[in-house]
Order: sequence, then structure tokens, then C-alpha cells
Amino acid sequence: MSILNPIHNCSRVMQNPLVLHHEKMGAELAHGRVPLWFSNTSDEYLMLGKSAGFADLSHLGVMAVDGKDRLPFLNGLVTNDVGKLYPGSGVHSLLLNTKARVIADLYLYLKDESLLVDTGDVSAQNVKSFLDRFIVTEDVRLSDLTDELVRLTVQGPRATDVIKTVLGVNVQELQPLRHLSIGPSLVVNRDRTGLGGYDLFIPRDEAEPVWQGLLLKAQDIGAGPVGLSALDVYRIERGTPRMGVDVNENTIVLEAGYADAISYSKGCYMGQEVVARATHIGRVNKKLVQLQLETETPALPGSPIVHEDNEVGRITSSAYSPKSRSVVGLGYVTREFAKENARIEVNSAGLIVPARVTKVD
Repeated sequence: MSILNPIHNCSRVMQNPLVLHHEKMGAELAHGRVPLWFSNTSDEYLMLGKSAGFADLSHLGVMAVDGKDRLPFLNGLVTNDVGKLYPGSGVHSLLLNTKARVIADLYLYLKDESLLVDTGDVSAQNVKSFLDRFIVTEDVRLSDLTDELVRLTVQGPRATDVIKTVLGVNVQELQPLRHLSIGPSLVVNRDRTGLGGYDLFIPRDEAEPVWQGLLLKAQDIGAGPVGLSALDVYRIERGTPRMGVDVNENTIVLEAGYADAISYSKGCYMGQEVVARATHIGRVNKKLVQLQLETETPALPGSPIVHEDNEVGRITSSAYSPKSRSVVGLGYVTREFAKENARIEVNSAGLIVPARVTKVD
């Protein structure tokens, strides 16, 4: 059963009230819905690094889990310890199948009476349908909120200043994945770039005033709107995998890292036996690694990674990095080459490009 809903299949974004605003600003929209850039990727990358940028991520899924059994129900299914959550806290976790393949990459935020689940690039409706099968007698209710909430993110070293200026709240002391409510909206400390940042979950009828406030006030500190392309460069520079791009339902969780999303002490969850067995053996056959390519032209997804004319892996994503003035990428390599500074090559559209492994999770 495939429940992936990547950007090219995100019909739910048609409900986003901000799309007309993006069009008026001349944004390049993926499939007419999701901003890829407003000016250009390079300028937006630099703005994120110097000040802050804000982006519309309303194509990503979000759902609510309610009922008195919501925590034990999810704790028996996902990889991290949901039972330790308290109101105002959050956790990164994964939903696996019985073979420890990755079904969804989730962020869970416990509110006073509900649990908000960020399903990311996987459709919330499909995650809901998957979880519904496991509700028997438990008091658990699942709701797809993707059409009801608009998701924005503010990233960069001055993201805290932007939040304070526009929303009037000081989030400087908010720790990673902690969150606070501002009326019906939620502000989460979610760093997507390595520069600091926050996600905002806003009722759709309040989204336009918040977006306009960001446009008007953030420019005073050199901040502005950014698209997914600039955020994606930072994602790859951090070595963060993305569902539907670097990870899919054929990926064994330990191949992709995800160290922060797995508890090895909480007990059973779906796929836990396979994870425990692979951990005990101490290896998987391939690993997701970060690469630096000696070129300025990104490699296509699926480009072979080779060593002495033998294929040892495949590229999953890459982008030009203004920081390193070269291409950074993610890809899977056999365990022999899953070590920092391993020298390999990438066959990029027939051109053999020298590369080295820069990070292994």
C-alpha cells in the first residue's frame, strides 16, 4: 500500500487561500500551487542565511488525533516514545510497516486536549486511512486538518525577531519542537535549515493577514518570502532526507539514518523487531550519505554513484550550494563507502564527476 503524496500530486493545495497572493508576486509555482521561488533560489538562499525567510508549506499534510487513548494508541505504532510527551512538547517519529520500511515521517505536537501530527510529504488523509485500520475499541479519533490550516515556516538567524514583530510573541526561550498556542494558531520551534526557525499552523481564514503582516514588517530586517528551492538547498546541506525523494516505502529505516526519530527503549511498535535485529547485527547493506560533488551542475535523481567503474549507489537529491560553491547531494551507497571522506564518482548525464562523502548518519 503506497500512501506517499509528494508535491507533484498535492491536489489539496488548491484550497490554499494564499495562492492568488503568490501569483500576484510573480512566484514560480509548482503545478500552479506551491511556490518554488519568488525572486531566484540564490538570492533567497542568501537572505535566509543573513536574516530570515518565510515560506508557504501548505502542501504538507497535517492531522489531529483526539480521544483519551490517543497517546498509547500511537505509541504502539510509531518509532519514538510518544508516551513521554506533555502539553507543549513535540517529538520526531516515523511510521513503519512490519518490514521496517518507512511509511511516513512524522512530527507530533501534544496540545492540552489533542495531538497535532505533521505528516509532511505524505498525505494526511492517507496516513489517517492507514491508522484507522488499527483502531478497534480504543477511544481515538483521527481528523485530516490539511484544508483547515495553512502552514507557514519562518527560517533563518532572525526568525525569532520576525515572529516577535509580526505575531507579538517572544519565542526566544522556546526549545526545539516545543510549541505554544496563540489563540487558535500554533507556533512550533522547527529548525528546517540549521539556522533556527519556526513552523506556524494557522486557521485558513487568518492566513492572509499573517502573510501580509510578514510581507510588510519582515522587510524592515531584510527578510522576505522564499520558495521551496532555497529551503531544499539547506535541507540537503544538513543531510536531511525527504519522503518521496530520498526515502520511500522500499527504504529500510536504518538505511536512512533517522537517529532522532527512534527510541530503542520504549518497547514494541510496528517494525520494531526488524529494527532491533538490524541494530544487533550492526549493519545494513547500504546507507544514505551526504556528498560533495566537484561540479556546479546538480546531478539528476537516480544518477549512478560509481567506484572504479562499479556502481556502488545512486543519487537521490542534489543542489548547487552557494556556501561550498559546489553541488551537495544525498544518495545511497554500499556500506563499504558509507564513511566520511570516501572518494567516489557520480555519473551525471554521462559526465563522470569526482565526489566525496561528507556526512554519514
